[in-house]
Amino acid sequence: MPALKREATIRWLGNPPDSAPRLIVGSHSMAPLLSLNVDPEETGPLATLPGELLAGAIGSVFTWFVAQQLVKEHTQARELVSYVTLTLSGEADDGADAGLSGITCRLSARVADLEEAHLQAIAQAAITQCIQRLGMRSEGIEVTVEASLEGS
Repeated sequence: MPALKREATIRWLGNPPDSAPRLIVGSHSMAPLLSLNVDPEETGPLATLPGELLAGAIGSVFTWFVAQQLVKEHTQARELVSYVTLTLSGEADDGADAGLSGITCRLSARVADLEEAHLQAIAQAAITQCIQRLGMRSEGIEVTVEASLEGS
């Protein structure tokens, strides 16, 4: 089975962790009434896939931990946007045994008076904490985190 990609974006505008984040999944199917599709091969826009929900859950927790750390350091962000891509791989052609093999988090932040290298360190610590707090095993999962600062 070729590797499947599932994506979610968390947009947290308005001084996170204040206000409320917004979740967008790769299929753009999130609406007031959520339709699900459990076929691992399907990517249509009419139903949200379980992998997209998992990407959204991981991304939400990851972004929350980044926001909290920035507040602790008295450098509250004006905006955080996390793009999360999960890679699911398995041996079976029908995807029935697909397991999580990769997590890629790209964080874009608007934060005053912060070095990009420090934001990268915060993001790396946040994904480690996220994996631990969600009770996930990190063995066999390739984790990539990229953080960048946007214009203040």
